[in-house]
Amino acid sequence: MRGASVAGARAIAALLACAIVLADANAQRAVTRADLAAAYMRLDRVVSATTVDDSARATINRAFDRSTLSFFAGKFLAAVTTIDSLTVALSGAPLAAPPTAPTRLVKGKPPSAARDAFLARLAKVDSTGSLMQALVSARARAALLVDVPSVDRSAEFLVDPARLAADVEREVRALEKGKNPYARYAGDLWRSFRGANASVIPYRLVASSAVATSRKPVPLMIVLHGAGGDENMFIDAYGAGITPTMAKTSGVLVVSPATTAFGAAPENLDALLAQLRVEYNVDSSRVYVVGHSMGAGTSARLAAQRPTVFAAAVCLAGGAVVKVDGAPPMLFVGAELDPLIPAKNVQAYATATPTATYRLLAHEGHTLMVANGMRLAFPWMLERHR
Repeated sequence: MRGASVAGARAIAALLACAIVLADANAQRAVTRADLAAAYMRLDRVVSATTVDDSARATINRAFDRSTLSFFAGKFLAAVTTIDSLTVALSGAPLAAPPTAPTRLVKGKPPSAARDAFLARLAKVDSTGSLMQALVSARARAALLVDVPSVDRSAEFLVDPARLAADVEREVRALEKGKNPYARYAGDLWRSFRGANASVIPYRLVASSAVATSRKPVPLMIVLHGAGGDENMFIDAYGAGITPTMAKTSGVLVVSPATTAFGAAPENLDALLAQLRVEYNVDSSRVYVVGHSMGAGTSARLAAQRPTVFAAAVCLAGGAVVKVDGAPPMLFVGAELDPLIPAKNVQAYATATPTATYRLLAHEGHTLMVANGMRLAFPWMLERHR
């Protein structure tokens, strides 16, 4: 539905009202996190590809935020039904049948056979020296080779076991030769690192070829997802992956950790930065942090805990007051229709933060605001240096 009118917005609203009633009537059917992730990704792609007027945008945002509230209330079926109804209303087409799941065999055997072989080889590599963090990544990546993927862990159900096994084979060979297979890596990679208290924290990294091979120091952007999401959210979703797309265009290294684990201690930031500085030519004067919702609160907290690290910090649909000496410039972005963290709260955080700038996104709700929030935040951040 391109250029949706007010009438279009009313049609969307009517369809969603019927869908919510149907969902509540069938609430006993099991819906998994994988189902929710698939529904959100379908809608995210359609929203990103569709031009709508302000009235329809507001209707879409309000409906999606209702699905978010259903999700947090444990009403997963209602959330999925609402999201899929939005997708159908916007696209004007029924949902496509899910693709046939590819075979999970790796060279004719269950993935766990490859996993166990990789872990046995990695156990023989020295884990106390300079390759420690690379070994953490390799072990975590090998561990994704499971026979039956968890429906709650997207890193498992999104992966292609055969392709992953081939990649891990190359990584293990490099480590056996005493080399770091992730140094100057160009592409999109799921990894993990060891943080405070022996925690293992997953993250996604995206580096263009220009970033990976650059002799000139490159900016680093750490992006933190909201509650209910994970380390894949900023890379695959939030505006159909607008963040890595903008990063590639701007020559920025992007890293997206799992927010809850990453924000548990500021030492986790220290450990991640130390490893990234070994593997890439990171510009220490241009390190940025961006967070959405729960991630916005973590972004603000890290800006207060490590103020001299960041050239700028951004809080989308959330945040906290930051008043420490030497705090970086901060951008707070509220969403006009946000029922979870109202824009007035975000503005209050900004008003009480001496280094803050505040912006309001009209006709936007809590989650779908991230795409336009990043369009606003990206150039704002890159203008700032320490």
